[in-house]
Amino acid sequence: MAETETLSPVLDEDIEKATLRLLEKACARELTLATAESCTGGMLASLLTDVEGCAHVFERGFVTYTDESKAEMLGIPLDLIKQEGAVSRAVAIAMAEAALERSKAHVALSVTGYADTGEEPGLVHLACARQGRVTAHREAHFGPVGRGATRVKSLRVAVEMMTEML
Repeated sequence: MAETETLSPVLDEDIEKATLRLLEKACARELTLATAESCTGGMLASLLTDVEGCAHVFERGFVTYTDESKAEMLGIPLDLIKQEGAVSRAVAIAMAEAALERSKAHVALSVTGYADTGEEPGLVHLACARQGRVTAHREAHFGPVGRGATRVKSLRVAVEMMTEML
């Protein structure tokens, strides 16, 4: 059984096992994955490349922390971001769909939220898109648990959503 290495010291064992299951499932189905991340700052992409022998299913990641980067890299209209807010259902869905469209991946996951500050600390919106399917969305309320804990909890939800979309 392969193991994750880079993020292992900060992750619960259940996240590592879930990630391994996701990657093995993607490998078996010959599907590739992409990410569009804001509040996790690339942690999901890192996690998806940590498993030896399975990392090839990761196609690419977009780290779009600012509104401008969401617009430039993913083509998210700034008007949408201003109207709905960067941390919103609409923006999360737009990010996932844009990552899918701008990559060669079969499945793309986006995450945008308030890791430790903002209107509601611990509020995270995640969306998962797959070719030919309706984009899934989840709104998580982790509370004021801190930046690191919010990011790790977001990883757990992200891996779960991607696995379900496969």
